[in-house]
Amino acid sequence: MKPPLESKEDQEVLWQAVIDGTIDIVASDHAPHTREEKMGEKPMFGVPGLETTLPLLLTAVNDGRLSLDRLIELTHTNPKRIFSLPEQENTFVEVDPAIRYTLNAERLFTKCGWTPFNGMEVTGRVKKVVLREQLVYDGQNIFGPYGKVI
Repeated sequence: MKPPLESKEDQEVLWQAVIDGTIDIVASDHAPHTREEKMGEKPMFGVPGLETTLPLLLTAVNDGRLSLDRLIELTHTNPKRIFSLPEQENTFVEVDPAIRYTLNAERLFTKCGWTPFNGMEVTGRVKKVVLREQLVYDGQNIFGPYGKVI
């Protein structure tokens, strides 16, 4: 990440902005750069985050740091409103908010093979993703490609 969020103070300021509405959207910048690219002289921006964003946010809900309503605003309602996105009928993400597990880079689908959250305990797992009636993830497998330019 650039700039790195190394200090607890920086992290707390960002969390407060998420909670109080200063930040409107939380989204994944899935930037699956290799460790070599990240450690180079001019490291690339971003981290692999597509598979970890929702479990990390669900953990914040389980920890009482964030409400479920606020999570939905940040990841669905606000992006839809701000970017005038059309309604996506029969599109949803099913989660089990009670499953507790450890993030393991070796079990992620990302091709870069690492995550800054490796070894972190999270509570809340994505069980299914359906995009316009098409099952694209069943909790173990990714199906596709699906998608539509809007």
